[in-house]
Amino acid sequence: MSLLKSKKKSKEHSRSLFVVKDIKEGELLTEENIRSIRSGFGMKTKYIKDILGKTVKMDLKKGTPMDWKFIKEDKLI
Repeated sequence: MSLLKSKKKSKEHSRSLFVVKDIKEGELLTEENIRSIRSGFGMKTKYIKDILGKTVKMDLKKGTPMDWKFIKEDKLI
């Protein structure tokens, strides 16, 4: 197997963060509504601790791959 095919196969088995329960705008990201799923694309699972407890800025449907653009930025007071 070539190196390129090997990397592609590895990517197919990598995990990403996905919405597993519908989330409304303004709700927090929790272990109940996002999970690590084998997909090969999307936000890497290493960021889960960074996004748990953050607020979403739009409605998200179950099955949506997580993306930084869905998360409200923290505002310093």
